[in-house]
Amino acid sequence: MFVDAKALPRGATVRSHVCIVGAGPAGIAVATALRHCGLKVTLLESGGLDEDHAARGQPASTSVFDGHQGIWTTRRFGGNANRWLVDAGTGANHLRLTTLSAVDFEARPWLPDSAWPLSIAELAPFYARAQQWFELPPWHYGPGYWEGADAPRLPLQGSGLRTSMFHFADKEVVLSGQRELIGASRDITCYYNATAARLQLDVSSGRVRAVHALAQPGHALVFEADTIVLAQGGLATPQLLLASDDVLADGIGNQHGLVGRYFMDHPLVFGGTFTPSSRKLIDRMALYDLRRVDGTSAMGHLQLTDATLRGEPSVNLSTILFPRRSMSRRREIGFRASQRVREALRRKQLPRKRDLVAAALGVDGVLQQYNDRLRRPISHLGVGGWSRQGEPSHRLDHFEVLHQVEQPPRYDNRVRLGQERDDLGNRLIEIQWRWHDQDIALVHRSQDIVARELARSGLGTFHIRRPMEIKTTSTTHFLGTTRMHDDPRSGVVDREGRVHGVENLYVTGSSVFPSGGYANPTLTIVALSLRLAERIRNEAGVAAPLIDLPSGTRRAPIG
Repeated sequence: MFVDAKALPRGATVRSHVCIVGAGPAGIAVATALRHCGLKVTLLESGGLDEDHAARGQPASTSVFDGHQGIWTTRRFGGNANRWLVDAGTGANHLRLTTLSAVDFEARPWLPDSAWPLSIAELAPFYARAQQWFELPPWHYGPGYWEGADAPRLPLQGSGLRTSMFHFADKEVVLSGQRELIGASRDITCYYNATAARLQLDVSSGRVRAVHALAQPGHALVFEADTIVLAQGGLATPQLLLASDDVLADGIGNQHGLVGRYFMDHPLVFGGTFTPSSRKLIDRMALYDLRRVDGTSAMGHLQLTDATLRGEPSVNLSTILFPRRSMSRRREIGFRASQRVREALRRKQLPRKRDLVAAALGVDGVLQQYNDRLRRPISHLGVGGWSRQGEPSHRLDHFEVLHQVEQPPRYDNRVRLGQERDDLGNRLIEIQWRWHDQDIALVHRSQDIVARELARSGLGTFHIRRPMEIKTTSTTHFLGTTRMHDDPRSGVVDREGRVHGVENLYVTGSSVFPSGGYANPTLTIVALSLRLAERIRNEAGVAAPLIDLPSGTRRAPIG
């Protein structure tokens, strides 16, 4: 059921077996997996059921974020699921899903501190359950199921590059389906408008006794529990741990100064252009379009193979292809400049003079692009369908390349408490984040490998854009600030997600990632959360159940 925390008496104490902080996909997955096991579960949400309190999650003005284009968070039931906006053929309400690669869990010498204490084999059964949790069929993330005579995979030669698939989840699975389960549950109570302010630590027992929360200024509440799970993501989780400093001066879990360290994101990088050796190849690349197959949406992309990532200094990245019509260099520069002008105006900033000049000189290119988009909506990260428009090669001649890029874990990229406070009196976070020169060099190396493998396969030429141009600094994939490691000197949580030195405090979600690969993290987040829920159930002596689905939905088998 759902309860507005503002309706509780000031100073009220709520008791449960498990208290989960954060009602995004991670927290909701833990909560719903604990239904029908005899445990009373409390789920805390800082925002409302539909009202967004995002201002409480914004970083302090003292943050230093390279190429800052705005960091946003969402504080309402469902978390960032409210922001899923990909049009997967049934409306703009979907999210891109894929798994991490096996090599993403391994140590790579040129990526210090990159290894997970888990392997992909240990997480594989929970990936299958996460697929089921999203009400998706159990089809693999390779191209086998999705390709056909009309949509074959590219004939890549050698072992450097492979085709992989994105699946697309409907946000209504979380915002409606899982909400329905919680609303009807007698085991789970979701208290919304309940912002966690600090954790109450009992040093003598090594346990956290309670979560102290605020419903509104001056309206304090206490949520006691035997087990506490932090599922707030890569920004709010370290914020809460660091703010819990009434017993330990540096906060909980921070005995080695690692809370908030190794902050990562997945920047989007303009890769350049891929020109096929034969224009007719475009007509046979429907696999790389966002399209529906048997009622499910998927999209192909290129990625480096695990063998390549193990053997050549590089970072993992996704190579996504969007077909385009060629323009002159002047028109292309003008159109790119117009995009930057529009983005500056959106942020209520003054555009750069050189962008205004370039946009004016290439105004015919700007008009050409917007005319094309008006007549036939152009494919991009949120929209597909280009392969259904007759023979695409009649009007398209090359592909724009976009990379979602792995950022190496760096100790000095961090989240910490600032001096500014929100309307509840909680200290805001500061973000210190930048690209290292070595990181950019690794991206360049990965792009060079993609170009080499495409040329080796006789498919065409990848013209890499140099210097590296970042399209979007942040994809709001906030990773790594309570990293997982078996050694407390190298991580905040152990392989089970338990905070080192605190017996009953667990963390799940993006903040535990030691490294992030390129993959959108949500499928992995839900897999880790279901794995943690199974541990909690086992400790309570209850076997793990099948995933509950809302009535009327299809059930996909696990495996």
